[in-house]
Amino acid sequence: MRRSSVALSDKVAFLKHRNSYPSRSRRIEAVETHFAWVFLTPRLAYKLKKPLRLGKMDYRSLAARKRGCQEELRLNRRLAPSVYLSLEQLSIGPRGQLRFGASGRIVEHLIKMRRLPRAAMLDQVLRRKRVTRAQLERVARRLVQFYAIAPPQPMAARDYLARLRRSVYANREALRRLAPGIAARLVEGVAQGELVLINHIQDELARRCERLVEGHGDLRAEHVCLTPPVSIIDCLEFDPQLRRLDPAQDVALLGLEIARLGNAALAQWFLEAFFGATGDDISEAALQFYMSLTAMTRAKLAAWHIGDPQFPDARPWIRRTQRCLREAQRHARRSLRSLGSSGSRDSGWPMLEQFRQRQAAQRSRQRLAEQRGDGQHRELGGR
Repeated sequence: MRRSSVALSDKVAFLKHRNSYPSRSRRIEAVETHFAWVFLTPRLAYKLKKPLRLGKMDYRSLAARKRGCQEELRLNRRLAPSVYLSLEQLSIGPRGQLRFGASGRIVEHLIKMRRLPRAAMLDQVLRRKRVTRAQLERVARRLVQFYAIAPPQPMAARDYLARLRRSVYANREALRRLAPGIAARLVEGVAQGELVLINHIQDELARRCERLVEGHGDLRAEHVCLTPPVSIIDCLEFDPQLRRLDPAQDVALLGLEIARLGNAALAQWFLEAFFGATGDDISEAALQFYMSLTAMTRAKLAAWHIGDPQFPDARPWIRRTQRCLREAQRHARRSLRSLGSSGSRDSGWPMLEQFRQRQAAQRSRQRLAEQRGDGQHRELGGR
């Protein structure tokens, strides 16, 4: 009998069965996220988007899910070309059975990926205290290369400042609504501090609006695979405005994660490597503001899970919300302190400031050497 539609539960049941796959996999591991199911074979992964709508993300129709899969492939091949393999289909066979391929009536689209080793993901390596500076330097270099060729998407200064303020308001309002009993005074205090910061550093932020690119949008440690070459997966595909970012803000999330899962010194070193390679002279106040704003956004995302029936135990999400709020407060305070330290860049990130001082001294020596000739250049270079 011809089926007019196939329920999500039927698709999930089919994809959980090892005999459903062309390779007749020995085992299948199914992982459910808020917006998708991921089915893991020993070598491959298949991602199925749920037919959901949330804000600008609307995957309720088959055509929308196809477009979303195609966009996810395009975007993630920028930082993980060997991971994102192809668009696959589920179809209905002549006897009404589900099967892989497009030879029948297509009822679903999937993203086929190469499975990455879990032990090599940055979050796991950080938790085991095994990450090295060389590994983080490779991640920083990969990101520097990515932003260097990312499509520029500059914005008018007035629009960029308004957008940053809207982000502060949106985070505050969402946290008021989703987690009204969780550190309400902290939410208000951080939001007010961020608005003050925007006013104080608006000239620098207005200049940085020229740096906006189509970035990643979700640079979490669990999305970074350290096996060479470094692969970075799972960018935000459903809203291009969430990817329209200053690279410094995009990288801020990864800095926060390294600090949380590793230690603050590693995060400082990673940011030092990244900004040193880009030549970006972002002030400490602006960097810490970006990190505070990013932490508040992560608090909002964690709060979305509180009260969600898919997650009956709200306690982990409450703790995560509180932790992100404390991170936002810490970085807002560092930014504000840097503004009150006679124009210096805050001692909260001394390694970054020391690196900048070394770079400035090196440039000064190079300019002096060029004036004195090649012989003097070699002499100074040996100092």
